Amino acid sequence: MLLVPPAASAKDDAKVRFVQTVPAPGALELHATEGGISARVGHPLGFSRVGNYEAVPAGNVTFELREPEGGSIAEAHEQLNDGAHYTVVAMSNKQLMVLGDGRAEGGTSRMRVLNTAPELGAVDVKLGDQTVAKAIDFGDVSPSTKVGPGAYALTVTNPSDGSMLATRGAVTLTAGTSSTAFVVGTAGEPIDVLVADDRAAAPKGAPQTGLGGLADGDSPVLLALLAGFLAALAGAAAYLALTTRSRRGGL
Repeated sequence: MLLVPPAASAKDDAKVRFVQTVPAPGALELHATEGGISARVGHPLGFSRVGNYEAVPAGNVTFELREPEGGSIAEAHEQLNDGAHYTVVAMSNKQLMVLGDGRAEGGTSRMRVLNTAPELGAVDVKLGDQTVAKAIDFGDVSPSTKVGPGAYALTVTNPSDGSMLATRGAVTLTAGTSSTAFVVGTAGEPIDVLVADDRAAAPKGAPQTGLGGLADGDSPVLLALLAGFLAALAGAAAYLALTTRSRRGGL
């Protein structure tokens, strides 16, 4: 009997993405330190950018927001759990917000909203005709709201008079996923709203080749395919060896 050991998987890692909402002229960096070891999380990001999820050792982690030249701007401490997903947001009040990312269930989608615009005041946010955030102020995060899968227009309005502040069309939500909408702007930047799928890589430029989403720790598909492929190769090698010995014995 041929025994194939299970493929190795990453242990004791959380997944962290960096969101940069500080209206700054240059890029900022997020660094994570755990157990005395420090590393940058992803790439430096400019204003209104969402990074990809990166592996960060689970444990008591210190996050530090830095300028590219190395100057420290803000710190936050968070206990990260193995296999969990987190979003770390650089806020314009020189603070870091650490959010735990969830996922939807069954045939529904979920959306939450974070207001990162310091001069905007409270806002309402609608997904189509459904209100997903009501009068959330700067630094507030709305509860996740269940919505049906589909394509929607996302609008940000002033609660006092209903005036339009920002809009984004064709926001597509799929079943079994959760998303976060980030209201950004002011301090010299236009008001906008970013939508990012929680627990998924943020799109950036052309599609990546290689493992893509299968490389994420949440997907066992790649591991199963690799194990099956290795088993098939080993079986073929064993068959070839037996056939060769049989032919030699008959000579």
